[in-house]
Amino acid sequence: MKHFLRPVPIEKAQVERLEGIARRCLESARVQAHDGTWLFTPAGSGKYSGMYTRDFCYAVEGAGRLIPPEEIAAAIDYLMVRRREDGLMPNRVEPDGRVVYVVNESTPTLDRPPTDNAAFAVKLVDAYTDLTGDWELFIRHADALMDAMETVPLSEDHLVTIDPTRPHSGYGFTDTVGKTGEVLFSSLLYWEACMVLAKLCQRVQDHDGAHAWFEAAEHTGRTLPAFRHERDGMLRAATVDCEQIDVWGSAYAGVVRAVSKSQTVQIGRWLFDHYDACFLRGCVRHLPAPEYWERMLADYPPGRYQNGGYWPTAAGWAAMVLDRYDHDTAVTLLEDCIDLMEEQDAPEWISDTEADGLLYVASAANVLAAVK
Repeated sequence: MKHFLRPVPIEKAQVERLEGIARRCLESARVQAHDGTWLFTPAGSGKYSGMYTRDFCYAVEGAGRLIPPEEIAAAIDYLMVRRREDGLMPNRVEPDGRVVYVVNESTPTLDRPPTDNAAFAVKLVDAYTDLTGDWELFIRHADALMDAMETVPLSEDHLVTIDPTRPHSGYGFTDTVGKTGEVLFSSLLYWEACMVLAKLCQRVQDHDGAHAWFEAAEHTGRTLPAFRHERDGMLRAATVDCEQIDVWGSAYAGVVRAVSKSQTVQIGRWLFDHYDACFLRGCVRHLPAPEYWERMLADYPPGRYQNGGYWPTAAGWAAMVLDRYDHDTAVTLLEDCIDLMEEQDAPEWISDTEADGLLYVASAANVLAAVK
């Protein structure tokens, strides 16, 4: 199931530049596992050693046409067979076969599984079937995907929840942030994955599975408005700790149509009105400047990494939503991001003074997914 919101039309030459960046990232991030399987690490700079479920999902969703289909299928199999007995999906798998379910084993606040990998596993398999039309891979892993979705911690309102007394990582691109209570981004991913899984089940004539996952999506969809702030129309990152405007989450909610068309336009207008607080050289802050996260799980000072850095990863979502309000601004954001990625080797994040995590696959792939 592709993004619901239409991609942004830009000049063909810009798309070709973006594809060139994505190819460089993918080629440099490709490593061979002990059994010969080709894996794709998050970045070609060597910053990350293994293949992460969410990053590989973004790679296939946005740039899957640049990867041989047989390599995608083999990497998915490599990932899926390493799920835990209770259904939990890996956070990452290493080329030597080692599997890691948590963010960081050596840091107590990060030594628990994040809440997003089940949803990304579902989205990954869907992206593969969309590219190839090969339904055998989904049939092979359908039970594992459903078991994984059952491991996601949900509140009584069917939203993904994190206990404030035991904070841990939620969405991997804010895995050092201490969001607690009901959390927006993982809830959006869970809702999206329920919809995807229902449609996959429907396609292979699993009517009971389709009914169950459509029903789960409906339950979560009814309560997602709890994150919306009536005054500005933006969505909050969480309901307890870090109850702050979530720029990424608000944009993504518009992209996957978890909010109405009119609210998507309202989010686009808010981004337009707060452009300088949210964007730097085409990259996107997690929350508007000059804010920083109220609670952190790791020691990142204000202005660095997930605590005030600007990321290309979310530029495509922001542009798609901006496009519903002001097309020229959306195109400017994308062109600035493409320029930045060419000049700085597709960094993971930037600030006024640095660029880190070069040749980062999601930076290029997610923007590529948002354009036509």
